[in-house]
Amino acid sequence: MQLPAKWKRLFVLTLLAAITSASIVTYTIAAETKKPGQAEAAKTDWEQGAKQENHAANVRESETGTKAGTPQQTKDAQEGSTTGARTAKGANVQTAKNSYRSLFPDDDSFRLASENANLGLYVDPKTGHFLVKDKRSGQAWRSFPDAYGWNDKDNTNTWKKHMQSPVFIKYVEFNVRKDQIKETNVLDQKAAIERFELTDSGFRLTFNMPDIGFAIPIEVSLKDDYVETKIIEEGFKDGKSSEEMAEYEARAKKKDKNARIAALRLYPFLGAHTSDREDGYLLIPDGPGTLIQFRKDRPPNNNFYFEAVYGEDYAFSNNNPSLSIRQPVRMPVFGIKAGDQALLAVIHDGAEYANVLAAPSKSMNQYNWATAEFTYRQRFFQPTDKRKQNGFQTFNKDRAQGDRSIRYYFLNGGSPDYVGMAARYRQVLMEEDGLKRVTPDGDSIRLPVYLLGADSKKGFLWDSYEALTTTSEAEEIVNELTATGVKKMSITYAGWQKGGISDFGGHFPVDKGIGGNDGMRQFIEYAHVKGHDVTLEASSYTFNNTGRDGFRSSRDGLQDLGSVVIKYGRRNETATTLVSPRFMQKVLEKDFDKFKQLGTDGLTLGGGLGSLLNSDFNERHKATREEAKGIQQQLLGQAVQTLGPVRAESANAYAWKYVDALDGVPIENSFDLFVDGTVPFMQIALHGLIPYSSGFANTADNYATYLLKNMEYGSIPSFMLTYAASQDLIGTRSLYNYYSTHYKDWSEEIAKQYSRFNEALGDVQDRMIVGHRSLAAGVYETTYDNGKRIVVNYNESPYYGDGYEVKAQDFAVVHGGRS
Repeated sequence: MQLPAKWKRLFVLTLLAAITSASIVTYTIAAETKKPGQAEAAKTDWEQGAKQENHAANVRESETGTKAGTPQQTKDAQEGSTTGARTAKGANVQTAKNSYRSLFPDDDSFRLASENANLGLYVDPKTGHFLVKDKRSGQAWRSFPDAYGWNDKDNTNTWKKHMQSPVFIKYVEFNVRKDQIKETNVLDQKAAIERFELTDSGFRLTFNMPDIGFAIPIEVSLKDDYVETKIIEEGFKDGKSSEEMAEYEARAKKKDKNARIAALRLYPFLGAHTSDREDGYLLIPDGPGTLIQFRKDRPPNNNFYFEAVYGEDYAFSNNNPSLSIRQPVRMPVFGIKAGDQALLAVIHDGAEYANVLAAPSKSMNQYNWATAEFTYRQRFFQPTDKRKQNGFQTFNKDRAQGDRSIRYYFLNGGSPDYVGMAARYRQVLMEEDGLKRVTPDGDSIRLPVYLLGADSKKGFLWDSYEALTTTSEAEEIVNELTATGVKKMSITYAGWQKGGISDFGGHFPVDKGIGGNDGMRQFIEYAHVKGHDVTLEASSYTFNNTGRDGFRSSRDGLQDLGSVVIKYGRRNETATTLVSPRFMQKVLEKDFDKFKQLGTDGLTLGGGLGSLLNSDFNERHKATREEAKGIQQQLLGQAVQTLGPVRAESANAYAWKYVDALDGVPIENSFDLFVDGTVPFMQIALHGLIPYSSGFANTADNYATYLLKNMEYGSIPSFMLTYAASQDLIGTRSLYNYYSTHYKDWSEEIAKQYSRFNEALGDVQDRMIVGHRSLAAGVYETTYDNGKRIVVNYNESPYYGDGYEVKAQDFAVVHGGRS
């Protein structure tokens, strides 16, 4: 029978409505929540429901009222919705064509789990979601997206489920495609909430997914001004056992897919906001800190930020086309600002296995959101021939072990912005890592000066040795700089080792080509008489291209899971063998006494130790990434105990508590098109705790801008110098990085800038940065806790402030409105 056209249309619409209703999830709690400490806790089933929303006519408003044990629900007639980061309003507010209420729990479904003087933690036992009410402001954050601006059509059904789910899962099916990642969530897996219980500080539960074989225990705890979310190792189930797989295969008459977890995100949409109000931003740890503004006019795109904390693990770099070209992440942090509220997230347990993910609105869905993704398995290249050139991509079968946690610090009053986030991170560094205010050595800053001793020149048959600064010539450089007014220097001698700066391995004795051990001792004594410190650069212990120190690449090199020895492009991009962390530890521990005998004031570590963090699957020296971090920290501690002060180049946050100064601190981001500017988050957190400098001034792309940026960020400029003329570096491996180093070309300029920076920053060496803001386009103000303000003008015309002037491309120190 032929149906009329209008009946056909009616049939299709009815079918679509049925499909839509079937995709909506409801929750049924099977038992009452037990008291803390009871063995059997409540069990919650996530079931496919019949709850249906008519999206074309779904117009609801929030209810007014207060219920015992829940945050207050208030009506917002003007906006018709709630905002989780502003008020403790009900999350059940609805606008036209809006399915928000059908997807996320109402406020009256939450019950009090724990509270203190500042915060209250509420949990919905049926979904595992939670709400944090800030008693200081009456505002709240939710573990799912904020209601304001919800637009149903801007979120696909897949993303709606991801946003509903407290846990997002990446997994690999080893019996299907060993090289392919699949994505799911606890809703799609019809997870059951088991062993739910209240604890002294929050709640604990397990998401059990028997069909796929996963069980993920989590815990949420309330502290003074933060909430910690944790994935617990104990009880973690990563796929079916062999017995369960055999039982399934016997029952289903087909092979089990053997699914294993590759990565997890826990409460990934905590603090997520739309861009409707354009009143916030995401903070990401790119460079010193980078903002992604909430913008309505952002075009739809696939751009987002995803970077490994502490940089790539090069044990998984072989034949890996997806290695990042962004700057490595040095801090395990991210942040969200929304209106007059902000949170700082610090990745705590398992930071070395974490990635920071930040997505602006319209990149994946309509929300701006940021989270941490914890890696449990990584893709690697498995060779299938002896030359290790042919093979296939797969994932490691053994997963990374241990708890994974994030601490969310809720900022209140004062500075709910990146300045406040950085100040809270500074507090974490002081209270948990033991960093203390520096004790200034008078009112003069110490200028970081690197001296390049020697390098090798490429030859047709073999390389030749090129001395660039002998120890006696180094004395001349120090004498001249001191005479021109540079009162204090922290001198790092680089390229002192056998073969110069491009040779790695077998450092001692100091190469005779620049003066040997005796010459180095004499130089250090001379520098001390002039009032300067001297450290030796020891960053090259991470690499070996000489075979010295008893190193054999096949035996002692860092290896991946396919037994491939890993090489790393450094300085002039020539690939150099990475040393196994345990082999490096053995060699460096043996050399500590040799450094001490030279009378050095410590070591400068970097280029590897403290900045490159790699797993090692070499069976002779095997180390997980967590163990490699521990080795690095142990060596840093030994260096401090044996030799005294340690400088570090481009160091990760886990190294900061051991160092007395940081070099190579970034002042720019990685120039992604979707970001909206760099901020001195790292510098605000560190100033007054650790003196820091950025890259070398004399190799900067734009020297004038470099100096202004350093002044704005409270950073001391540094210089790389040689006694040899700059043209003498032609043909050396160093030319790639150091192309203007002759000290005679720079001595007057160094003295001039030392005087200017000393005058501006000399009396704030131990002071905290408490303010940073833009006064106008291209004009920025940095404020210290002693009241000093420094205004930097990047423009080509003067800036006139309240009673002061800042000349074009210059800075001014402002006191009480006057420069």
